[in-house]
Amino acid sequence: MNKTAQKTLALASIFQSTALVHQLALTGKCDGHTNKASLSSIVSESDTIDEIFTSPEDLKLGFDSLKLILEKKTIDMHNVMLYATALINLEKKLMKKPDLLNQISNEISVINKQEFFDIQHSNSIARLAELYKNTIGSLNPTIMVRGEQIYLSNRHTANHIRALLLAGIRAVSLWKTQGGNTWQLLLNKKKTLECIKSLAN
Repeated sequence: MNKTAQKTLALASIFQSTALVHQLALTGKCDGHTNKASLSSIVSESDTIDEIFTSPEDLKLGFDSLKLILEKKTIDMHNVMLYATALINLEKKLMKKPDLLNQISNEISVINKQEFFDIQHSNSIARLAELYKNTIGSLNPTIMVRGEQIYLSNRHTANHIRALLLAGIRAVSLWKTQGGNTWQLLLNKKKTLECIKSLAN
């Protein structure tokens, strides 16, 4: 798989995480298959995007969301784009904090060794949420998620949102490893859309 394809997969992964956050904040629920794929990416020991997401179905929501944003088909994607931009900025700050990076790396190693629960189990989600809160959550500005208060104030939903934001940070890191940057995202829309079409099939 060439670098452009790898970069597009990683970009779709960012937008999948933020689209799942958006779904949870508005409805208290999110797509099951892509949710599992995004959460699993946090604890994957691979740094190769097509080994982390092995099927187009694993990134279906990410492809769909990215396509809608690039084609400017709907205003409903405003928050999804907002969260993605915030994650890109937070990841840049995180890279300058080696102590936080070590903390994240060490905790994920411990989670991988234990494997007590499925990644979608409430215990796993709570642990990933705590990791996000203690590391990325300490960086400013924090991400303000918009949605229905009844869901945002629910402890499990709030944990789930934080866990998915952690998946988003992982995705940003993979995207930047492939040479991704914000200017490219704005300037190479046509090329990215062509790549999505070939990868999503």
